[in-house]
This record gives sequence, C-alpha cells and structure tokens, in this order.
Amino acid sequence: MEDPKSKPNEDFDFKKLPAGTYYFTGQEGFVKIEVAKDGQQSWDLENWFTSLDPDKDESQRCEIIKDIKTRINLDKGTINQPKKKIIRNFLNSF
Repeated sequence: MEDPKSKPNEDFDFKKLPAGTYYFTGQEGFVKIEVAKDGQQSWDLENWFTSLDPDKDESQRCEIIKDIKTRINLDKGTINQPKKKIIRNFLNSF
C-alpha cells in the first residue's frame, strides 16, 4: 500500500485548503497564505526573496506561486530549496 505522504506535492489541491492562515518558510524567506471561508486565497509574497525585485510583474508573481507550490513540504511546513540546474561543460570533466 502506498504512503500518501510520499506522493509529490503537485497532487495536493491547494484550492481545498480550509479557511485560515498558513505560513511556510524556506531559504528565500517566508510566504503567508490566507484562505477565506469561501475558499478565496491571498498569497503574501512580500517576504519572499525573488518577489523583492521591482522589475517583477503580476505574470511573474503567478510563476513564483506555481514554483512555491511544487516545492512545499507539507509534512514540515517548509519550502524546499530550488533545484539547481547542472550545466555540463566539456571542460568540467577534466
């Protein structure tokens, strides 16, 4: 039998969060999510490092939220570190 905690976070439906305030912390700061009784969510990214860039606009805000949703560790209430892209170079092998 499969452990439900071992499933990836993308299977978790953030739209079904009960009303309340949720805090998640990570290396880049913390995020506050307020959920109203009608299910409306308000994401406060004010203290999230990547959202501090004044050049970021609303479309990039949605991308930041999507990224955070895939990295949240629901068991611990933390946000995992972003996975670094490994750039392979021919000279790196020497």
